[in-house]
Amino acid sequence: MKLGRVSAVAAIAAATLIGSAASPAMAATWTRTADYQRWTGLNALERGQGVATDGTHFYYAGPGGMVKATVANDSEVASSVAPIPWGLSGTYGSDHIGDVEYYGGYVIAPIEDGDRGYQHPLLALYNASDLSYTGRYVQLPLAQMPGGVPWVAVDAAAGLVYTSPWDQDAAKGTNKLVAYSLNDLLSLPAGSTLPVVRTVTLSQPLSRIQGAAMWQSKLYASVDDSAKSVYSIDAGTGQVAYEFHQDVESGDEVQGIAAWDFGPSGGQLHIVNVGSGWKSIFLYLQHYTMTG
Repeated sequence: MKLGRVSAVAAIAAATLIGSAASPAMAATWTRTADYQRWTGLNALERGQGVATDGTHFYYAGPGGMVKATVANDSEVASSVAPIPWGLSGTYGSDHIGDVEYYGGYVIAPIEDGDRGYQHPLLALYNASDLSYTGRYVQLPLAQMPGGVPWVAVDAAAGLVYTSPWDQDAAKGTNKLVAYSLNDLLSLPAGSTLPVVRTVTLSQPLSRIQGAAMWQSKLYASVDDSAKSVYSIDAGTGQVAYEFHQDVESGDEVQGIAAWDFGPSGGQLHIVNVGSGWKSIFLYLQHYTMTG
């Protein structure tokens, strides 16, 4: 979903900093780690929406493009200033990439057409090596994904790919995960409609999920609600559990999330957020570690 989600980044001017956190998130079993990343300018515009990781690199997407950078020192190794190809923007009006995912040498990008009313939700494949577009994409069924496709997550063990509607309402039946076959995503001809394997009703609606990622057999969702929450979701049963609130200002906009275990000091969940007020010139990547 286009924003609000990215508008705060648009005023950004330039520099990249790495700092130390002043205080941890007051969470039951999760704590923000001491280190975080902070960007402004083009560095922020390229990263301001989504994040994924293969354990060695972070892959970012934002209104200013896509970036591949090392986890160790944020050294940029590949970038794409205009990652949405004309074949998609011209045909479908595609104009926005949400929270990306990494799998098997690909960056999987959820792509929306916000200016045309979110009528063409897509998933597109990019080569993780250099972020070039592979020419392969699938369409998602509009009936399952009204309001765009803000994120995508892969459950490699189950061979499934997940998305969910942006606005969720139990009365409308939109409080759900939508599951697809990972093999179908990787093998269907370009432009095919990706068949739905199943839908999973959530135990409570979770509107405004900005990103989700699998970790220890559960989906962890970054939700831009008033508490800036992270929830876990059992993708088999749909059971939702509150995990913690992110250590951000109330006006900040939380974005995409990646999951990888970098140990107690590096964290397991890695979440992008855009600052608010005078800090709206900044984009952050924070790391959270399970402490109990």
